[in-house]
Amino acid sequence: MKFYKCNDNDPLYALYQKDNLYYPVFIEKYGTEPVEVKDIYEITDEETILALNKYMQPYEPNKPKIYMAGPLFNEGDTYSNKLNSDALRAKGFTTFLPQEVIITDESSELLIAACVYMDLKAIYTCDYLIANCNGLEMDSGTAAEIGIAYALNKKIYLYKSDVRRYLNNFVLGLAENKVYQTIQEIIEQLEK
Repeated sequence: MKFYKCNDNDPLYALYQKDNLYYPVFIEKYGTEPVEVKDIYEITDEETILALNKYMQPYEPNKPKIYMAGPLFNEGDTYSNKLNSDALRAKGFTTFLPQEVIITDESSELLIAACVYMDLKAIYTCDYLIANCNGLEMDSGTAAEIGIAYALNKKIYLYKSDVRRYLNNFVLGLAENKVYQTIQEIIEQLEK
């Protein structure tokens, strides 16, 4: 899919074309109606295109959808998240793994917004949320994702292989006071 910008003052205003009409990408901010535009140009930055495509379709169709929440700020985190996501994909689930789109200090406002909106859309549309809760303290973004999923009545699975077993009681309560030590335990629950 191709994405476009027009010469306006809003760095988040991205468009896509369908049936010879232009529509805003971020429906949460701009709505779903087609718009008239002038001075349009195509977005060519690969990272931005990847993020916008993931926003448009965060999951593969016709498969159970799992949002993979968790820290993604070091090699250990990203490696563990990818292993867990790959194990679920191998069992026929489709997963949304936020770390597959990377934000850096040089990222545009549009790319950063795409990541925010795609994460939210992926939580809104998931069937399940699996939260990697490893570490001494839970990652703040992960806690926010759990809270959003709970408010949307999503089934939440907490994963913590870390020997430091403490988790915040409030977060535990949002996930029915159950913590799984392996991704295989969660897969067994999902297959029931």
